[in-house]
Amino acid sequence: MKKSVLFLFFLFSAVVLHAQWDWYNPLAANGSGVSFVHNQGWNEDGGNYRRLPLRAEGKVRKEVWNLSGESAGLAVRFVTDAENIRVRYQVTGGYSMPHMPSTGVSGVDLYRLPEDGRPEFCFGSYSFADTVSYAYHVDRGIKSAADVFVLYLPLYNGVKWLEIGVEEGKSLSFVPVSGKKRPIVLYGTSIAQGACASRPGMAWGNILSRSLDVPLVNLGFSGNGRLEKEVLDFINELEACVYILDCMANLSGSEAGNVKSLVKDAVRQLRGRHDAPILLVEHAGYSNGLTDRARHEAYMAPNAEQRKAFEELKEEGVENLFYLTHEELGLDPDSWVDYVHPSDWGMVQQAAAVEKVLRGILE
Repeated sequence: MKKSVLFLFFLFSAVVLHAQWDWYNPLAANGSGVSFVHNQGWNEDGGNYRRLPLRAEGKVRKEVWNLSGESAGLAVRFVTDAENIRVRYQVTGGYSMPHMPSTGVSGVDLYRLPEDGRPEFCFGSYSFADTVSYAYHVDRGIKSAADVFVLYLPLYNGVKWLEIGVEEGKSLSFVPVSGKKRPIVLYGTSIAQGACASRPGMAWGNILSRSLDVPLVNLGFSGNGRLEKEVLDFINELEACVYILDCMANLSGSEAGNVKSLVKDAVRQLRGRHDAPILLVEHAGYSNGLTDRARHEAYMAPNAEQRKAFEELKEEGVENLFYLTHEELGLDPDSWVDYVHPSDWGMVQQAAAVEKVLRGILE
């Protein structure tokens, strides 16, 4: 009896190991102006996982250019009838950081998108090696049904190549970017880029995009969200449903004295080409702001200057300009991983606060 059980076990294992898989590359599917990389502001370079176009190199600071190679906010959508889905890819840098796990820095995140209802999270077992791999099992109940999925790419790493696999005999097709909905364009700091979410789907921009069912172009640049004219020149090329400027966390040091002029110049630069709403977001604060006076002042100062800029712009007659305060963001000391980067809970809080304002603006 024991020998029979062992034989069946090894036979089953062999079948699993030798199952045939078909692999699909979303970049290889590009062509004739069609792109399958969602939430990407520019689809002009023949297919890549960058957040700025290739022509931005040399026009924006080197630090910004390098960070634009990290795929925060980018996603791939596909339709499949497979119950077993695999993802394999290689990244350009290290897998993790001291305060952010590999699953957030370098991992991917899969959600099923039902026709009606909230996106459904799919857990995948994963392995971080030279090639990162994820394996998902999605039990639909209806075996013949095909579902739409969205795969979020790494927040703090670049993607060299990526393939999605399904078992032989199952179908998979990528969903092209339609352009029917104008995106939210988010310009910000490491917090906007996604630090320190435990996985890509928990970055507040991705949470917001799912909740509103609106594409979001993530232009968060870790340590480098500084309201720079050169970056705003590229943002001005994008037709957005709303522009979000969330840069105060990178303007709390020596640049704090210039915040008012930077904010006013940024708003005027955008308003020179677009009449879409602009939302200014205050610094959410620091986890130790209540126990460290210097930290408290470090976020209060730029917030006060941005508020002055907002009020002066409104007095000048700038329309469709909105504001979100530190108090409305509502993060508390337990909302952060360290002193400034939100945990998943902090990301949910920030997304909810921004969503509340945007629903009033967009509806």
